[in-house]
Amino acid sequence: MANEQLICPPDYHIHTRFSCDSDAEMAAVCEAAITRELSEIAFTDHADFGPADPPGYFRPAEYLAEIERCRARYGDRLTIRAGVEMGEPHIFAQEAGDVLAVGDFDFVLGSAHYAEGLQPVWKQEYFEQPLRQAYEGYFRQVVRLAAEGDFDVLAHLDLVKRDARKFGKAYDGPGPYADMIRAALCSIVERGKGIEINTSALHRGQLETCPSLQVLRWYRELGGEILTFGSDAHTPDAIGACFDVALEMARAAGFERLARFEKRRIHWTTI
Repeated sequence: MANEQLICPPDYHIHTRFSCDSDAEMAAVCEAAITRELSEIAFTDHADFGPADPPGYFRPAEYLAEIERCRARYGDRLTIRAGVEMGEPHIFAQEAGDVLAVGDFDFVLGSAHYAEGLQPVWKQEYFEQPLRQAYEGYFRQVVRLAAEGDFDVLAHLDLVKRDARKFGKAYDGPGPYADMIRAALCSIVERGKGIEINTSALHRGQLETCPSLQVLRWYRELGGEILTFGSDAHTPDAIGACFDVALEMARAAGFERLARFEKRRIHWTTI
């Protein structure tokens, strides 16, 4: 596929009722995306296997069938990609492989929601330890994920700061964790993977995307090219939220195109 000029940035991080933390219907998400004049989205519901995750929530065959129904209904107005947000695929490689074997997925996000020792970082208890220790434990997990996991794009690389701030904790990064973050970015570049600009913190009232502009610049300086935008929406009203900020960041970091995926192969859209 030849490069295509951007109209509205695709949203490549969206959750629906197939995730344990969303009640959104796929059809409602599609309607919202069309209203906001997006030409392409990727559903990326959670496939998580950690000790704090409800078992069996993600049902891949039913999920893919619902995506096909949406394609039949909206396909002339919206390109719909079948994605998945795979939690800790470097740890749960067998479980992740079983999900991907069910059908044709276009796009795989790799996510770290747990720190070392499978400590859930979305729970307030995680931040009762010294904060430097908490952040280092999280980024060590990200380093492993970046080097070992099966994914196309690493999601919200510094997600831990969003959860910390949700609980009123300060985040002193990225500087103190630069070595670990840059090690993860090097693995991503060397393996031909990408990262996203995740705008969820902004539309939840925080002041910074995941990752920050500094981290995005490190990625570009290290040769990173593969970039997607994700709202991390769990409700239809958040689809494409704050993508104007993401566009400004991408251009400021030196990016001239965004990645799109079909059957896990990259196509490009200029920005």
